[in-house]
Amino acid sequence: MKRFLLPLIMLVVFSAESIYTDLVKLPFVTDDQLAVPHFLLIVLIFMSAYINKKHAVVYGFIFGLLYDINYTGLLGVYMFGFAGLCYLAAKAFKVLQTNAFVVMLVAVVAVCVLEFYVYGIQSLINKDIMSFNDFVIQRFLPTAILNIAGAIVLIVPFRLFYMSLKKELRDE
Repeated sequence: MKRFLLPLIMLVVFSAESIYTDLVKLPFVTDDQLAVPHFLLIVLIFMSAYINKKHAVVYGFIFGLLYDINYTGLLGVYMFGFAGLCYLAAKAFKVLQTNAFVVMLVAVVAVCVLEFYVYGIQSLINKDIMSFNDFVIQRFLPTAILNIAGAIVLIVPFRLFYMSLKKELRDE
């Protein structure tokens, strides 16, 4: 039963990102800064740690495509970014322990890598994009702080859910 609940939960997290951006005003973000929640990527990294690589990469590919369709004018950036980061995280978890702290650390590093990846792609396409210093101050730092807090909040419920889902998948 939880297998069918997983896509629904992922859709809720996907929708929650835009709702969170519209409704929540963060005290550490000024008017010229932008904090982008990447809760979906965090949840996908948790999935690669607690379920398996295949599920995380497939969901990363699908929801990255949805992310590209909804939020960007360039298809493929988030699609390959989410899937690639899930794959790399799964490879990292074969070497690292999968305790909560390490999983959160890898998820936050993945969010940071995604931000630099998207900035790099955008700067290749559009030469008039913001300077690197402006990017770090106006977008990267608030996004990193927001997603650190998001990872701390999301680790316990998703760890429990993914562990029970993995047990259910193993029993079938």
